[in-house]
Parts: sequence; C-alpha cells; structure tokens
Amino acid sequence: MHKTIDAHEGKPTRNIAILAGIFIVAIILLGSSSALSWYVDALWFKALGYGDVFWKSWGLEWGSFALFFVASFLVLYGWFLALWRMHHADIPYDRDVIIGQQRVNLPIRRPRRLAGVAASLVVAAVTGMAMMARWPTLALWFNAPRATTPLDPVFHRPLNFYLFTLPAWQLLAGWLMILAVVCCIGAAGFLLLSSSTRAMAKGRGSLSFALPWRGFSLAFALFLLIVAVQVYLSRFDT
Repeated sequence: MHKTIDAHEGKPTRNIAILAGIFIVAIILLGSSSALSWYVDALWFKALGYGDVFWKSWGLEWGSFALFFVASFLVLYGWFLALWRMHHADIPYDRDVIIGQQRVNLPIRRPRRLAGVAASLVVAAVTGMAMMARWPTLALWFNAPRATTPLDPVFHRPLNFYLFTLPAWQLLAGWLMILAVVCCIGAAGFLLLSSSTRAMAKGRGSLSFALPWRGFSLAFALFLLIVAVQVYLSRFDT
C-alpha cells in the first residue's frame, strides 16, 4: 500500500518572487565588473572633453538592449501563452510518481508556467546582449545620410544601402531567426507533451490518435519565412 504525498500542500513558495530575486542577483553579479569599467571609461572621456560622446554611445548601447530584450520577451512569452491555450486540454494538472514506498503527487501546470517565464527571460536577455554589442550597426542605419550616389546596375540600390541598410537588415533577420528557432523548440515540446497525454488517455490497446500539429506548424512556417528573408538578403552579398 503506497502512501500518497500531495506536493500541493504546505506554505506557498512564491516562486515568481524567487525567480525575480535570482534574476536581479545575477544581473548585479554579472554587471558589477562592467559597471566599474564603464565608470573608468566615463572618467577618461570626461578628462578628454568628450563626456557627451561617451554618454550618447552608452545610451544607444543600453537602449538597444532594452528594446530587443522587451521585444524578445513579449514575442516568446506571447507565443508560450498561445501554445498553452492551444494545448490546454492536453496538459494534466498533476501526475503521480512513486518514490520508494510513497506516491508523490506532483503539480505540472504551475511549474510549466514558471518555466515559460524563466526561459523567455533568459533568451530575451541573451538576445538583448547580442544586439547590444551590435549597436553601431543600428546607429549607422538610423543616422545614415541620404543617398546621393548613382544606383548599381544589378539591384538598382544606392551605395548607402550596402554600407548601412543591408548590415542592419541582416542583423534583424538573424535576431528573428533566433526567435523562430526558439518558438519551434517550444512548439515541439508542447507537441510531445500533448501526444504523450493523448497516448496515455487512448490506452495501450490502440496507437492511433490525432496529434495537435497547429502550434508546431505555425512556428515552422515562421521559421521558413525567416529563411526566405535571409535568402533574399543573401543576394546582395554578391
């Protein structure tokens, strides 16, 4: 006879607050050395009379991080919520696991929601830092002068397009590709979870059951669209 332990019982752990605290501590630990380096650079630029240049570049750098961090998080967590709604009926509330002589009832839905938030934050932070390092490309694009040169004879584009616009487009296409790949991975995870749940509900005697392909199909369609964009942009490299 197995004794059942309900993992739902006990005091609330406030997992969201814990995740937020870990995220803040990680930012402080990782950013302390960078903050000291920025402070030394600010003093050096100010001593040379170019303090405004430093703060302008610093603002553009962190503005790029904030923009792409927020955009990445909204896209990824929004897609997570969409997948959650698509597969809501196939996600069980809990599952029993036998540990020793005790049956432990583990919650599933709440940890998966927290995992979705945490994964979205991590990927958004990584992509934001990657785009932060490429802020000069975006700054040159936004501040590029008007085209006064003649058009090239093949694609009929001015020289400014190849110097300023094309690198920024390629950078944005690479950022979108990262999001598309992450969306495909998330959709594949939900598909596997839903298929396993439906297989268990169907029973061992039958292996025929419908799979919810809609989420993965949408994510893969987005992936193919971004691949098409990158192929289109690759023409200009010649």
